[in-house]
Amino acid sequence: MNKLTHFLAIFGILILLASCQEQQRMGFIAPPRDYADQLAVDNDSLISFMKQWSYNHEAYSNAASDEHISFTIDSLKSGKTPIYDNVQEFTFKVKDGNDEYHDHTAYVLPLREGVGDSPTVADSVFITYRGMLLNRKIFDERTSPMWLETLGVVKGFSALMPYLKKAAVPTINADGTYSFSGFGSAAILMPSALGYYNDSRAVPAYSPLIFAVDLYTFNPTDHDGDSVPTSLEDLNGDGYFDEDTDSDGIPDFRDVDDDNDGILTRDEYDVNNDNVPDDSDGDGIPDYLDNN
Repeated sequence: MNKLTHFLAIFGILILLASCQEQQRMGFIAPPRDYADQLAVDNDSLISFMKQWSYNHEAYSNAASDEHISFTIDSLKSGKTPIYDNVQEFTFKVKDGNDEYHDHTAYVLPLREGVGDSPTVADSVFITYRGMLLNRKIFDERTSPMWLETLGVVKGFSALMPYLKKAAVPTINADGTYSFSGFGSAAILMPSALGYYNDSRAVPAYSPLIFAVDLYTFNPTDHDGDSVPTSLEDLNGDGYFDEDTDSDGIPDFRDVDDDNDGILTRDEYDVNNDNVPDDSDGDGIPDYLDNN
């Protein structure tokens, strides 16, 4: 190797090292894995876990209607039923960077039946919860009820909401606090794409997750105050509230004039109050989405 070649080789290595250091300094994240490949890995991990472990179902069965139970994973050595035997499957579409959908299977574990109605995936909920990894490590927990906007959490968490029922009307205690009775509880076991996927700030990248949730009450949402419930602004029902009918860069659930015709959505959504969106010209497009 002549001196020039040797110099160029060393120079190339230095450039490579400098580039790696800069990527680390800037928080470089490797490109995400292919959804199809990862969902197969995650599903195998979830099924294996559910067949090997049970949970504290006796605690839920024997609990008082106003008693909070902490969800725990139990061994099968005592003859308990595997989690897998008690779950309900559902499919959720995950959209990749190319706007292509991939069906992911998650598993809902009913824990305790509530007595009230169920929220949608877009409502504001008053809950307690526990988040766990498949190694049974708790990574997040709230034991005191808190309000949570479900559109601001991971998709698997919000997807669980329709499987929960709220409590009865709360009673007001002498100290001004509220007591809830008959609240519903359920857990969801989800693939990483319904959680944080390759984002490792909260949990290790590509981690399937478990969330156990208690629902005390909820409020339907209308984020832009246009009289259209947020849950109805996911027009194609894909679970992504990214519809932008007038292409103004504002998603419909945040847009007070969805069709940009100069008439506020709330003034043309249901003028006659018959609970059916108005369609003045009978073209099959509701007035609030029709700029003609």
